[in-house]
Amino acid sequence: MTRVSVAMAVYNGGKYLNEQMGSIVNQLTSDDELIVSDNMSTDDSREIILSYFKTYQNIKIVECREPGIIPNFENAIRSCNGKYIFLADQDDVWKPSKIDRVLKEFEESEADLILHNCDYVNENLAPLHKTLFKDRHAKPGFNRNLWYNAYQGCCMAFKRDIVALICPIPRDIAMHDQWIGLLVEKTGVVDFLEERLILYRRHQGSNSAKHVGIAKKHRYISKMKKEIQNRISDK
Repeated sequence: MTRVSVAMAVYNGGKYLNEQMGSIVNQLTSDDELIVSDNMSTDDSREIILSYFKTYQNIKIVECREPGIIPNFENAIRSCNGKYIFLADQDDVWKPSKIDRVLKEFEESEADLILHNCDYVNENLAPLHKTLFKDRHAKPGFNRNLWYNAYQGCCMAFKRDIVALICPIPRDIAMHDQWIGLLVEKTGVVDFLEERLILYRRHQGSNSAKHVGIAKKHRYISKMKKEIQNRISDK
């Protein structure tokens, strides 16, 4: 079996993609794979991805014809063969120890999903002197992460065993990563790892920089709870 699958969703990511691809590929072995779901990019993303075949052959590009970040990540996740699946955004930079450290944590714990900390940086990778865990007051707990979500996909890895539970991902929820984290909160074991293992870009175009009003947030929360209850009862 493949050891690690990295599930990356890409859409017109050429501006930052080269740095991210390099930081990931340098950690992968012949027992791993990088799955890139391309959501019909029109920039040079495809050329950047293909350029890495020269140094790492276990890269697979899968097309996603349904627009949106949720279907794009689902497409990547469904294409993974690894025992452990790491989610990856197109614009961050992984620290060199990320994969080995997370795998060690899986071995030493009973976790089905690990969320690690990260350093916030700006678009030029300059430090913003903030971390995910401090920013989100990150702790496990279904209700706290339903209202004030700490589950950032770029900092998450999970066992392949839960793919059947999380997919298909509902299209009318707020985000795929919160969906995954909350489902495992209800059905398995989560582990919050304090170590900061990526540089997490915060810039105007990032999904994490977008905020919603309180009324819309209440609707998202209500929908998320309902969908999770339905999924658990179905399984």
